[in-house]
Amino acid sequence: MEDLKKISVQKNNDGTELDVFNPTPYKLIGKGLQGAVFKVSDDRCVKVYVDEKYCTMERNALEAGQNSNIVPHMFEVGPNYIVMEYINGESLRDYLEKYTTFPYSMTKRILSLFHQMEKVGYKRIDANLRHIYVVNGGLKVIDHVNSLSINRTAPIKFLKGLRKRRLMGSFLEQVKELDYERYSKWKKALREHYGIEY
Repeated sequence: MEDLKKISVQKNNDGTELDVFNPTPYKLIGKGLQGAVFKVSDDRCVKVYVDEKYCTMERNALEAGQNSNIVPHMFEVGPNYIVMEYINGESLRDYLEKYTTFPYSMTKRILSLFHQMEKVGYKRIDANLRHIYVVNGGLKVIDHVNSLSINRTAPIKFLKGLRKRRLMGSFLEQVKELDYERYSKWKKALREHYGIEY
């Protein structure tokens, strides 16, 4: 895809945001500190990275997970971009808006997701609520730049997102019932490393 080379993504002067130059017809659908994502078709998007090292890191993480059903499928990799599956689903952040307690069936799916992330070999067993998508009865996770480099066995970002929505308590009570060992590990990590008592 020759026109992908026309897209430029770089950090602004203070390094807190991305400046995007996009002379292509591809719609910008998201951006973070490492890159910007553009929709290229109904089933594909492209992530263009600020630095080639981030592209390499995410490519390696996505390659590790290609045999699972929890990460986007990759179609093409360039020096600073990856064309991957466009996840057509609802983010978990939006999905949970209608709930006042965490849905029990979703707790089972989240535990299965984290277990699959471990099986893939990811070191960071965590994700923002906005990076987990509910699709066809399953879950997919996007943004894997740090999945192989950051060692986090307790899903701190995930739990903080639930805490903000007052759903952490009901979720952890269900985890306690379904997987006590994991619950104990997460509770200890929350207390010792982040000062969060549950």
